[in-house]
Amino acid sequence: MENDGKIIEKLNLHHIGSFQLTLLDRKESIEETIELLKVEDSYNTNVNLFDRTTHLYRTSQEALNPLRESMIRNSCFTHVEILHKSSSLGLPYQIFAKHKSGQELFFDGLSYRIKTEIHKDKFKLSDVSKLAGYPNREDNVVRDLETSLREVLPSLPEMSYSMYSFYTSFVDNWKALGFTKDGDAQLHVSVNDPNIVTVTGLVHSKVGKEYNLFIGDENVILEMNSHHLFYVREYERFSNHIDHLRGKIETASLCASDTMYEITKSFVKFVPKYISWNKSKSQIREMYNIKKKISKYNLLSETLKKIVSNNWASRNSPKQISLEGELDNEWMQSYWCTNFFHVEMDNGEISKLDTNPLKPLFTYSVDEVSGKVELLNKEVASTLSEIRDLLSATQTEFSMYAVWLAFGAVIVSILIGTISSVAI
Repeated sequence: MENDGKIIEKLNLHHIGSFQLTLLDRKESIEETIELLKVEDSYNTNVNLFDRTTHLYRTSQEALNPLRESMIRNSCFTHVEILHKSSSLGLPYQIFAKHKSGQELFFDGLSYRIKTEIHKDKFKLSDVSKLAGYPNREDNVVRDLETSLREVLPSLPEMSYSMYSFYTSFVDNWKALGFTKDGDAQLHVSVNDPNIVTVTGLVHSKVGKEYNLFIGDENVILEMNSHHLFYVREYERFSNHIDHLRGKIETASLCASDTMYEITKSFVKFVPKYISWNKSKSQIREMYNIKKKISKYNLLSETLKKIVSNNWASRNSPKQISLEGELDNEWMQSYWCTNFFHVEMDNGEISKLDTNPLKPLFTYSVDEVSGKVELLNKEVASTLSEIRDLLSATQTEFSMYAVWLAFGAVIVSILIGTISSVAI
């Protein structure tokens, strides 16, 4: 019986994150993924396009071997091997390495994970602050991994990794904790470390700093948080793609402005006018190509907002069907699930449970994508307006030249006729 209140066990500290560039190639381009979005989405297929990590990124021993060899050459790692074991993202292979600091590192080509064992036995929830504290980052381990990764990916920028640190703890008897658990719900608790004082101004300071504790099944928690952090990077790739389009729009706008300036010059500048107009035509075609696809980008924004509004996270499950030759029990597929439920603590005891799950960690990346889609719509509309003005000005200008040329042709014809008559 749990008569001493010790119902929590296995307190572990984790650091997870991803790099700006992936070791594994994406099976689809960002544009190809966006093209798959459908206006008629009766079967909710759009949201599933953004939860296909193990479909879009394929791994193998061969894909990880160059990094393994680089890490073996790196004296910071004392042991390196490739495991045929499902990673937190559901990929079937991952690198396992021991760092000279004693830390153990896992990396599947997309996401890294470091685990530190804090307390094995059972303990009271009120004892968390005694056993744990605001976590120290393991930047030295990740930087050494980054050094080896840069040998394989030379364009990888320095300090390009994200890091999310949190504790996990297991509970078997949820009723003893004060909850009735239905399904795979996991808990999130913000714990305050009173030993940290943060100076917020010359005469102001804040006592305590909060850190994250997740209670439930450690593997599920790692899957959910690893996907959260990876989606931050993944959705940034969509954001960068939109920036690329916006760059094209800016180029088209500047080209239209330059041509408008040339068009308004005098008749003697006819040749520069014509050359400038020819340059603008390719930009006009590019703009109308972007306009044709703008509805897809609006669907992108709507779909990602739906994922956030539903407070979803991702976790793994075994594949139920595979192509022949692809059967691998360690190769998982992800699916959307309910995110963590937040509970508040007061004097070491749970005092309040939020009825709605937490917003996913990648929410700010979704907000960034949605904001850029709004800008994309405005910039397309504005530049197309400039192009329509340019087309009108060009048509008017060249029409005037046609009139003058026709008038000149008439005069030349009359003069030739007159000269011919005099000659006769």
